[in-house]
Amino acid sequence: MDLYTVTKTINISELTHWYQPIQQLETGAVFGYEALVRSKTSYDFSPLELFKEVEAKGIRTYLDCQLLFRAINSMSQISPYTLFLNVFPSTLLEKWFLSWWDEYINVTSPLVLELSEVEPVKDWEALKTVVNELHKRGVEFALDDMGSGYCFFQHWVELNPEYIKLDRYYAVNLAKNELKQRILEHLLKLFEGYTEVILEGVETEEDLNVAKSIGIPCAQGYLLGKPSPWKDISISNHRSK
Repeated sequence: MDLYTVTKTINISELTHWYQPIQQLETGAVFGYEALVRSKTSYDFSPLELFKEVEAKGIRTYLDCQLLFRAINSMSQISPYTLFLNVFPSTLLEKWFLSWWDEYINVTSPLVLELSEVEPVKDWEALKTVVNELHKRGVEFALDDMGSGYCFFQHWVELNPEYIKLDRYYAVNLAKNELKQRILEHLLKLFEGYTEVILEGVETEEDLNVAKSIGIPCAQGYLLGKPSPWKDISISNHRSK
């Protein structure tokens, strides 16, 4: 399978990235943006459906690499912010991945690759090898959707990521759910000194205030900023200065 075959199957030119801010709660400052796949032409576009479609056709890894390439090539526009970018663990496990990376990828700004735990890891030793090699190339890692998939603590122990992104489940109604609050307090103690925590899905002031009181260092969600094309974010940032 080559790029020509992929582009004949999926119109990659219709895909783009929108960016959602990640905020440091203590200062209120944005320190990074997550790049999210969107369609230039469809308002009801679903990334999940797209990846299901390409997986069924056997080209998900190749599309994943093309999206990596396009997002990382645009990193200069979001500097000095950190770019957070999703990648499937199975993509990293392709035998040709590191040689492809070295040929096509040039990291010029802080980059964090997010590994989702919704996909099981088939070869831990191989994945650790690739992660270590990418660390040498200046790449950091986050575990995405913590609490929604496979063997989260094994992901954390084996890969020792710089960031943990807690699934939005923990943010929804956080202010009214004491058990969720206790869980987050214990997780913060567990990760302290090893991994930075980012709480996803923050959508109300009440939940945000409780997250701050618990000590959550960073958060992401519609309350803090919706995904937008970079040109809109750039204009907004310029106006706020």
